[in-house]
Amino acid sequence: MATTMTPLQPGTEAAAQAAAFAIFGSDIPPIGPEDYSGSWRTALHVIAEEWVGEGRFEQHAARTATALNELFAMQERYGVGSPEALAGGSALQPLIDRCRHFGITTADLARHGARFPES
Repeated sequence: MATTMTPLQPGTEAAAQAAAFAIFGSDIPPIGPEDYSGSWRTALHVIAEEWVGEGRFEQHAARTATALNELFAMQERYGVGSPEALAGGSALQPLIDRCRHFGITTADLARHGARFPES
């Protein structure tokens, strides 16, 4: 017997919880009882504020900049289309995706030390 999956309905607790895990992954900071009313919908902004307050956005930008520099060095050493560079790029993709979620820009990454190759 096949089971059918119902899509998440916008504005529901399930959708809010799925959004929290899609954006923040398993790295959701602890939320104090005064900030959590039992609803993921009201807790999303608290999670984002905690991330900013704890410097996690800055840490993520710095971690991504370091990983980018390692990828660029690997591309220089082995070639841009080499299996090593392609594997490195694939491994870097989750960090880049999270940058997009957080609105971390190329300028932010450069400010944290990413040395982008000259075009």
